[in-house]
Amino acid sequence: MIFGHVISQIVATVARLGIADELARGPRSNDELARSTGADPDALARLLRASVGLGLFCQVGVDEFGLSPAGEWLQSDERSLRHLAIAMAAPGHWRSLERLPDVIATGRPAPSDVLGMTLWDYYRQNPEERAAFAAAMGEISAVVADELVAHHDVSRFQRIVDVGGSQGILLARLLEANPRATGVLFDLPELVCEADQHLRRRGLADRVEVVGGDFFSEVPPGGDVYLLKHILHDWDDQHAARILERCRVAGGAGSVVLVVERLLGPDSDPVAHVADVLMLAMFGGRERTEREYQSLLEHAGYHLERVVPLSLFALLEARADGS
Repeated sequence: MIFGHVISQIVATVARLGIADELARGPRSNDELARSTGADPDALARLLRASVGLGLFCQVGVDEFGLSPAGEWLQSDERSLRHLAIAMAAPGHWRSLERLPDVIATGRPAPSDVLGMTLWDYYRQNPEERAAFAAAMGEISAVVADELVAHHDVSRFQRIVDVGGSQGILLARLLEANPRATGVLFDLPELVCEADQHLRRRGLADRVEVVGGDFFSEVPPGGDVYLLKHILHDWDDQHAARILERCRVAGGAGSVVLVVERLLGPDSDPVAHVADVLMLAMFGGRERTEREYQSLLEHAGYHLERVVPLSLFALLEARADGS
């Protein structure tokens, strides 16, 4: 664990160089990979051997490397973790986590002290890192989307509003599963402007209204269901409750909110508690227990109807009270 930070940077560097994409076509020699990636041959050979030890690649000859099942997750496709690896090791996250002792001492997130601004403002000024982070969230959305469709009947919804939906990957999958529904993709203007290409590629542009805005002020009205995937854990209770209240006002009585988040509890995956520290350090947010989410929902005027376990997360479905 002590060398975990080194491993993270190795994985991120492999992802940035696109080596998994190169090896997806078959084993390649170190010299071939150095030419295609523009890397120093000796330095790349040392990176590749370390990656073999980590299980990302396999060595098929003296100087030839192939792709392992773990390394396949670093390919450039929708069901990938390539951009997640890049985003987590990029300066915005990396430099902030250097100040974790201060975060634990003060209870305050690090970016304002380290970067001179919140991480969201930092991303506005660093579009390359913002794009990697948005793509990483899209990669997670792709995994969640298939599970959500498999475990939840989305055919009963007619107007689906994806709040903080970034590139629209989750919304697109739900619309594909429910051809009669229309959708609204809502996020910061600089994020939703990048979703059009994805929606057009999937033939959904005419079924989705793309809206830019601030979910602390208002969210698009008229939805019968509001999606919040990995939104609430970025915020403290006060801000999370406000987001839910905006959804409650926009949807009105009887509308549904679907919250996808990790749940803390006695049997939580240890990663959930690591993620909780990450949320504290980066955003001042937190992972929560089911009871804590229930309390937030009730405060905003929702009644929690059911909780559906997913492989890594949980789906919480709540309905707006009639008053």
